[in-house]
Amino acid sequence: MLPRNLFTFFLLQGFLWCLTALGFFYSNGFYTDGWGLLFTLVFIPGQMFLFAWAFALLCFPFKWIGPRALASACVISGSLFSFFLAADIVVFAQYRFHIGISLLELFFGPAGREIFIFSAGMWLLIVGLILLIISLEIGLVFLSKKIHLSGRVFLLIAGIWIVCFSLYNGVYAWGKFKMIPSVMAQSSVLPLAYPLSANRRLEKWGFTHSQTPYQLPHKGSLTYPLQPLTCAAKTPLKNILIILVDSWRGDMLNPQVMPKLSSWLKHPGMHVFTNHLSGGNSTMGGVFSLFYAIPSSYWDDFTSEQLSPVIVTHAQELGYESGIFASSNLSSPEFYRNVFATIPNLRLGSAGNSSWARDINAVEDFEKFLQTRDTQKPFFGFIFLDAPHAYDYPANAARFTPAKPINYLLLTHKTDPAPYLNRYKNAVYFNDGLIDQVLTSLKQQGLLKNTLIILTGDHGQELNDSHQNYWGHNSNFTDYQTKVPFVIYDPSRPQTTSYTHRTSHHDVAPTILQDIYGCTNPPADYALGRSLFDQTPRPFTVFAGHTEKVIRIGDDITVFNKFGGLNRYDAHLSPVQTSPDPDTLKEGLKAFGRFYK
Repeated sequence: MLPRNLFTFFLLQGFLWCLTALGFFYSNGFYTDGWGLLFTLVFIPGQMFLFAWAFALLCFPFKWIGPRALASACVISGSLFSFFLAADIVVFAQYRFHIGISLLELFFGPAGREIFIFSAGMWLLIVGLILLIISLEIGLVFLSKKIHLSGRVFLLIAGIWIVCFSLYNGVYAWGKFKMIPSVMAQSSVLPLAYPLSANRRLEKWGFTHSQTPYQLPHKGSLTYPLQPLTCAAKTPLKNILIILVDSWRGDMLNPQVMPKLSSWLKHPGMHVFTNHLSGGNSTMGGVFSLFYAIPSSYWDDFTSEQLSPVIVTHAQELGYESGIFASSNLSSPEFYRNVFATIPNLRLGSAGNSSWARDINAVEDFEKFLQTRDTQKPFFGFIFLDAPHAYDYPANAARFTPAKPINYLLLTHKTDPAPYLNRYKNAVYFNDGLIDQVLTSLKQQGLLKNTLIILTGDHGQELNDSHQNYWGHNSNFTDYQTKVPFVIYDPSRPQTTSYTHRTSHHDVAPTILQDIYGCTNPPADYALGRSLFDQTPRPFTVFAGHTEKVIRIGDDITVFNKFGGLNRYDAHLSPVQTSPDPDTLKEGLKAFGRFYK
């Protein structure tokens, strides 16, 4: 391969990547209005040929080694980036974000094999795709040797690309300034795209906004809690046990799927909240919001300072003995550096070669903890079960059929979700037995009479419920991915009650601090929520994703992405045309900056 063939190769590669990029727009949707169509037409070549030229420059030094080295560099670099694009399209279609450092760290981290579970069929497809891409890249090398382009043609193509690149940045800058939805909604469709923003420059030039955009709060110094806690705990202190089920859908707490827990709900002191939302659509967001009662947009700051939530630190001050039993690894995400940073000798994970085996191990270790703990102290317990997240269960839990392993590479709008839902139900049914085992152990040891128990999920699990090809979680903030069951057993409230008012994970910490620790601070000092039993309507609920900040007002969901774009839909992912109340929306945005000075 000669140097002149190098740029021909990446010219062909650029066209191929432009065609590949249509996969991102197929998932996100195309915009046919004037501004939206113009942005799409210049965005795709402007961004994808940027990658082509960058890889051409990276491969250029190999010409001094020899033609074969240059050809090999082209095939290897082209194959790697083509495979990245293919994998990123799958990730984007499922979750609406791109592969980044945080996702790669999670994938290759200690809990990667527990979080990303691939079937044998999926691995075969991946290997087949890799071989196909390599073959295609080799074909491009041979084709580039056959095509002879003049210098004028290269200059013409380069000029067209410069126009496209400049135009897509200019259109985006104007679209952001004028808040044109069809432009802003596309800004994060392609990977590694950071289009130009020029609001201040356009204002200096005399242009005016068509409407004032909502501003996200800036970060500052972390202050948590806002005021020192003033507490006078009621004695004797109640034990606290939180049982969290990964990916527990809000509609799964029923006698068919969870017969044992459904039977327990008749026990005096059981309170069921049927309209409960997590604080996110991922494990990171769900667990963080459950313990801190604030959104996981604060994650980096709390993690860097290793600042634990007040429900944990104050329990330690009161002499609680901690027992943390997670099935999945607490280092991915890094809960050992924030939520449980102050727990001595923290148990990071469970033993077992499958999610269901690790769930069993977590429960068994909790039961051992009950036998060996200091009975003169109250305990703060946490059990985190993982089987539904992995669609995993032992053979004796196969109650719903037909059921088959989920293969995300084969899922489409037309895929029948029934066999996957059955497999998911079997995993929940298996966890139902483990929850019953824990509650029975507490009853047999006489601990129910003095233990506050919370049962909930970290987030939901969608199986194309919105009919827009979303599977799993971490991809939108509808009820399917954020609504979870919530049950609290409080022996001091002997009645059995079902509540329908809107609650969220942000209400858990205020309930514990007020009812158990006797804290008199207003919840706003340390949380976004209020007591679960306060039935006053909440004006809004906030969520945080990996790159989004979300405000839900009633069923109206407003999503701010990392580029400042704004999308709106309802609880079932249908577009919302009416405008949200601006005052409530602004109050919701303040929640993301309340604990910064």
